[in-house]
Amino acid sequence: TRLKLYGAIPATALLLVLYIWFAYAMFESGHWLNIIYPTLSAVLALLVGGSFRYLVLERSAREMRSMFSSYLSPKLVARLEKDPDAAKIGGDNKEVTVLFTDIKGFTSFSEAHPPQVVVARLNEYLGAMVQVIEQHDGTIDKFIGDAIMAYWGAPLSQPDHAERALRCVAAMADRLAALQDHWASAGLEGFSIRGGLNSGEVVAGNVGFAGKKMEYTVIGDTVNLASRLESTAKYYGITWLVGESTVNLAAQACRYREMDKIRVIGKQLPVTIYEPQVGPAALSAAQVDAFHAALAKYRQRDWLGAQSDFAGLAAELPHDMPCRLYIERCTYFAANPPPADWDGVFNRTEK
Repeated sequence: TRLKLYGAIPATALLLVLYIWFAYAMFESGHWLNIIYPTLSAVLALLVGGSFRYLVLERSAREMRSMFSSYLSPKLVARLEKDPDAAKIGGDNKEVTVLFTDIKGFTSFSEAHPPQVVVARLNEYLGAMVQVIEQHDGTIDKFIGDAIMAYWGAPLSQPDHAERALRCVAAMADRLAALQDHWASAGLEGFSIRGGLNSGEVVAGNVGFAGKKMEYTVIGDTVNLASRLESTAKYYGITWLVGESTVNLAAQACRYREMDKIRVIGKQLPVTIYEPQVGPAALSAAQVDAFHAALAKYRQRDWLGAQSDFAGLAAELPHDMPCRLYIERCTYFAANPPPADWDGVFNRTEK
């Protein structure tokens, strides 16, 4: 590091002072020691070694800048330039929170508009979302068509990665609402998004074909579940779905509505999923409590009681699809009771 380089200068100066003092003492006792060559040698060694180390550090900083400037905010890139080893691009286990977002009905939007309009609107949206993610120190992993993958906690560790992600999601919801107002005032068709968040351990590092195309990314079950939650949000008709691991890490970041217990394809253990109450459509604390009370009756097999409570809340929230979804489930289970070992888990059969 640069600190080690700067530390070598006073250390070398101190050694030279001690040597000159020793040579002077020897001279006083009748012995002569050469001070010119040792001094020149020390200075030359310091200059050569320092220059080499500086060049190595600058090259490493340039590599970090080149590799991460398109992923990270300038603030995080600057931190990596100072400490390149923190990235561990060769592979490392990291605790992160992963975000996936997707535009609802983007295929239909693309088919209904000229390519120039599609690209311009998509770039406007992506630019706004990237700004928000960078403002919350997130890492932009990639764009997959109209989808965004981002995460917190890599390449630089962030102990509060889940809270950062939730604050970012809230800011994204507000920014999108402002964009929609802007589009509406201009007589333009807008669009909405949905997203999934999940936290846990991943493998992070440079992945790809060396010498051709390498990208820093994160992989693992945590990433897969975040992607599944994004697509599952469509089933519940909501914008955001968050895994229980994220809620456990960021319980105070916002209000949550427990949505369901689900078992995704390829997994045996169920996961509890939540809807963060962010943006203009956020439910009140009383509405969330009423939903949770109805959900408790549903899990206790009180189908008629749960159905009545969900219906009452649906009258207050006519556009809330989860209420309608549970009303349908209660109606079905009242006529077709589940087996005695029913655990209240919904088995998700679609990715």
